Amino acid sequence: MNASSVPDNAADDRFNEVLALIQSARQQAMQAVNTQLIELYWQVGAYISRKLEQAEWGDSVVNQLAEHLAQTQPGLRGFTRPNLFRMRQFYETYRGDEKVSPLVRQIPWTHNLVIFSQGKLPEEREFYLRMAVQEKWSKRELERQFKTALFERSVTQPAKASAVLRQTHPAALEIFRDAYERKNHENPNCMSSMHWILSRRQADNPSYSHSP
Repeated sequence: MNASSVPDNAADDRFNEVLALIQSARQQAMQAVNTQLIELYWQVGAYISRKLEQAEWGDSVVNQLAEHLAQTQPGLRGFTRPNLFRMRQFYETYRGDEKVSPLVRQIPWTHNLVIFSQGKLPEEREFYLRMAVQEKWSKRELERQFKTALFERSVTQPAKASAVLRQTHPAALEIFRDAYERKNHENPNCMSSMHWILSRRQADNPSYSHSP
């Protein structure tokens, strides 16, 4: 049997390894680009934070920076005034936290925006960062998990946590629960903070329930 007479499905099977190599290379390239982009946003955020903290800049200078970038780099996107302040918030949220530093570079900027803008506690942000990386959540799925308060339910009501979560990440639940309880012991206001978060979840999403 010559090559031209090989059935199409057999030919497809022969080429699967090559296709897998191509797909893997594409994914690695996309991840490398994302990592560099997040690193850039981190560095810009750090620079702006230092300038503002040292009173070398006022808020108006950030606006001037955004205008300057728009004029001198017309094809550059993502460096508007609001985004520059988000980069500053991104840096200030995670600086000094060596545990999450590698995680923020493994997810897209849109995912990071959701987590550091909606996460109220360091343990909550770390939880969603780890889950987003491990489960490869889309932005929509990440937002859904926030609306259903996955972190709060997993920590305060582990028996009601997602069955999939219990099966795939049982150690993670213990780690975050221990961290939460330790923080609550050290700071009794932590429990009040958690209750406040839960009340805000209910206010923002009337259909929210503690039940899974």
